[in-house]
Amino acid sequence: MAAWLGRGFRERGNITIELALALPLLLFMVAGVLDLGMLFWEKHILTNATREGARAAIQALETGSGLVAAKTQAQVRQVVQDYLNRFHLKDLNGDNLVLDDTNFSYTWDNSGSGIMVTVALNRIPYRMMLLPNFRAFFGYERSPGDEAFYLSSRTRMAAEWVTPPS
Repeated sequence: MAAWLGRGFRERGNITIELALALPLLLFMVAGVLDLGMLFWEKHILTNATREGARAAIQALETGSGLVAAKTQAQVRQVVQDYLNRFHLKDLNGDNLVLDDTNFSYTWDNSGSGIMVTVALNRIPYRMMLLPNFRAFFGYERSPGDEAFYLSSRTRMAAEWVTPPS
């Protein structure tokens, strides 16, 4: 009877089994590409936000007594916050990311080549969407917050001003 069914019937069963074995791996790879792509996108946004903040921080105003910083620390923070808001970055709770003294810094120092301004974002959370859920298939116990990666970015530029901001 098996000879009567022919070779095509048996091969169709093989294709189904091969698909059942390969499909989970393929889906895992697609999920990984999506998650890592979004991670790199968010890192790119953070890097650009610190660049925008540094550009705003280095600008100078000419007063009668010399070059002074055009923006205060609060104004530089707002420039970075506006950039992050434009791309709707979220914290771990799903709320809009808000910058404060724990995750934002604006500093300057007088090095041999002039005043250097540093704008930094620290420990900005990025929640992995798909990959952490796959770990449960391998017996991994999840705890709250372990699906997050914490990203940082820093930009350093030479200031145009001589008198630091107030």
